[in-house]
Amino acid sequence: MNADNQHETAQVPLFLYIPVARLVLLSIVSFGLYEAYWIYKNWSYIKERDGLNIMPFWRGVFGLFFCHSLLRRIYEDKEARVVQPPSFSAGGLATGWVVLMIVSNVVGRAPSIAVSIISAFIPAFLCLVPVQNYVNSVAKKRNTVASYYGWSSGHIVCLVFGIIIWALLLIGLGAELNNNTQ
Repeated sequence: MNADNQHETAQVPLFLYIPVARLVLLSIVSFGLYEAYWIYKNWSYIKERDGLNIMPFWRGVFGLFFCHSLLRRIYEDKEARVVQPPSFSAGGLATGWVVLMIVSNVVGRAPSIAVSIISAFIPAFLCLVPVQNYVNSVAKKRNTVASYYGWSSGHIVCLVFGIIIWALLLIGLGAELNNNTQ
């Protein structure tokens, strides 16, 4: 591999390189939908780089079943490990994320709108933060001038979807509170 190819390889992030604040914000705003997108995008990077015959979209949709293998794949990635060894527990974080997503979904099914709103704050996304910190650290060390992945159509869809759902929930909460005071 010549110097140009090495420089070109270092330019391409190994995984989704986004600010942690975006992961947290979009996860809360979209009621966890963004986490499915996050899983999808990371599998897309892996598919492209490793030439796998997989369907990243479905791995994102069924993230509960593919989160363990994704986090394990990021943890065991040879290119990333050359730059920096991971310091997170892939199995522990994936299990935590799956459990918190299930709890959030169960709580979100409660008949009270207030409880549904609370479900958005069950912090499953926090299990992905150490992984994103690791991905960002590796990307920055591989390419000190690398810029974060921009706002894609997927980011915008999650944001718009989340704003609509939040607006409807807040309207419903107002109506529920109004009915309770009468």
